Amino acid sequence: MNRLIILTAMAMLLCAFTVSGQITEQHDTLEAAVKTDSRRVAEAIGRVSTDLDGVRRVISPLGEGDPIRWAQGLPGVSTGADGTTAFYVRGGNMGNNLITLDGVPVYGYSHLLGLTTIIPQDVMSVATLLKGGFDGGSSNFTAGHLAITTRDPDMEKFRMSAAMNNFLASVSLETPISEKMSFMFSGRISPLAWEYKAIQGMLPDLLGGFDDFEAGVGDLYGKFRWQTGKRSYLNVSFLGSMDGYSFGTITEDENDIRYQNSEKMGWNNMIGTVSWHLDGARSFMDFRASVNRYTSSQEQHKYYRGVMNDLTLKSSLTEYMFSFDRTESMFKAFKIDYGTKFRIAEFAPGQVASLNNRSNSFLGTVYLQGRYDIEEKLSLRATARGHYYRNMKDNAIQIAQEKIKAGRYDYDASASLEWHIFKYLSLEATFDRMVQYYHTLEGLPVGWSLDMIVPSGREIVPEDALQGNIGLSSQIGKHTVSAGGFYKEMDNLVYYKYAQSLFSGGMASWEEDVDLGKGTSYGAEFLHEYVGKDLYTRVSYTWSKTNRFGFPNVNEGGEFHARFDRRHVLNAVAQWKGFSAAVSLQSGHWENGAAENYPMHVPGAEWIADYFSGVNNYHMPTVFRLDLGYMFSFKTGKVKHDVNVGLCNATNHFNPFMLYFDAATEGWKMIALLPILPNFSYRISF
Repeated sequence: MNRLIILTAMAMLLCAFTVSGQITEQHDTLEAAVKTDSRRVAEAIGRVSTDLDGVRRVISPLGEGDPIRWAQGLPGVSTGADGTTAFYVRGGNMGNNLITLDGVPVYGYSHLLGLTTIIPQDVMSVATLLKGGFDGGSSNFTAGHLAITTRDPDMEKFRMSAAMNNFLASVSLETPISEKMSFMFSGRISPLAWEYKAIQGMLPDLLGGFDDFEAGVGDLYGKFRWQTGKRSYLNVSFLGSMDGYSFGTITEDENDIRYQNSEKMGWNNMIGTVSWHLDGARSFMDFRASVNRYTSSQEQHKYYRGVMNDLTLKSSLTEYMFSFDRTESMFKAFKIDYGTKFRIAEFAPGQVASLNNRSNSFLGTVYLQGRYDIEEKLSLRATARGHYYRNMKDNAIQIAQEKIKAGRYDYDASASLEWHIFKYLSLEATFDRMVQYYHTLEGLPVGWSLDMIVPSGREIVPEDALQGNIGLSSQIGKHTVSAGGFYKEMDNLVYYKYAQSLFSGGMASWEEDVDLGKGTSYGAEFLHEYVGKDLYTRVSYTWSKTNRFGFPNVNEGGEFHARFDRRHVLNAVAQWKGFSAAVSLQSGHWENGAAENYPMHVPGAEWIADYFSGVNNYHMPTVFRLDLGYMFSFKTGKVKHDVNVGLCNATNHFNPFMLYFDAATEGWKMIALLPILPNFSYRISF
């Protein structure tokens, strides 16, 4: 586990390192079009959108932002480990979020140990974060929906670009094939292993005691478009990604005998999608079919307590999805949307040796949505969804003998209101009841894609959430202001109590180590934007309180703070011409866990570790980060050059984010990432 922690720090530009100290105290997503000025976020009820330029302007260790880092700066959002892709929306767990690419879920979304996402920027068009008033086609999540939409390949011009930043080199092109066909491609690869070896040779004491380090990180995206008629088109797309890391260490016993240890981990995605769109005189419809394969694996060959231990742990999720969506204009102000979605999923979580944790599931959803819009006066939307879910692991014999139901029916609903009280003031309100059938057993709060995804069944029932939001918004000239409050109740939340020791054979018996409980969250959100000719500013602030309770084996069912219950979250951005500055100030959070002894085990060895002394026994300090950047462009002939340089954590602030169990010392330690992290990005296009 401690070596995995070191990898997080190493990935932060290979200039960060871990500092440990013993703790003495224990599909209407795009309905809100992006406004003309690309810097200004486009807001509608319960959602915020931006285009590719708005995403790229976010300062990050890669020299340019990504959709998740953009979303982390919005109100109602809290981050996990500072500088990574973990995020929490309105009190939900990290696994309660949904991330989609053109409507298809992306389950292993992180790249480079949480530094960025697997979705190439060159193919992106719009990113939208939905926090309430969810669309009819949105389902199987209970917190936030980050919807990413890709561009359509250009039918007329050939375009090509290449880019390089601290960790990735990329190339992309799009070209017309005929008058009705075009194609787009993007590929990225990371030189992380080469960078590590170069810096290790120059600064051997900086990066920790790895005997060897290898990394294979990259992704490919392709999209084919065929204009099949005047009002119809066909899209075929593919996304593949890989993240693989291996490293070795040397252990010496009391007789000075040296043992070679090795650890490997990684995750992969393969997503293939076919979609067809047809416009009618007063309607349009979409058909979509996709195959989605996500896998993760961890291997360990380690000398511990006089025994050489071997562990291989693999997990996978394969999902086949078909959806149909249709929108009809009944009359000028009223539209109805309806559709259906079917998913067949094959789960194989925590596979160790011959142990079979496999199970298949079926999830069918239908929805009906009505929309009533009077321009600049009133907007109403109401949605009803019905679900049928069945875990195929419950076979016919079990159903007969144990008298259990073959499947279950659920419903959820959403509603939203926007009333323009007068020219400069609007009232907005949303309501949602959502149900989630796939669960994430969360580990380290860094956004890595190693967390196991498991289905609902007899051991874990579906999670559900009920939330409401109300607020006011105003746009006067160059200023946009919104303020509101939310309240949320959550039930059947999943709590995996051995999260800190997630890299162990104990994951194979995950069903025995999960608690279900409840949670509440409430708070206030504020957003202000100013868009001038050369100056752009955005300030977002969230005050919230989130708790958990009712977990039988955690705090004896009593109340405790949610994992990242940050009371205050302030994010501010200022851009003047090419210069950018971003400040993030977030309250510390409580470390917590069950007040009991935890068995830590790998094949051949097992020991008992005290997990602190109780729930909420250590309060992590406030996070503060100042990021600076400068972006400029120039042309040489027909070639455009874009350069982005900057500093993350320019104040060199020490931001510890978690405690972890160190197997070498058999004690709990604190970890933080530092120091100043320079970043760089260079892009050419023609």
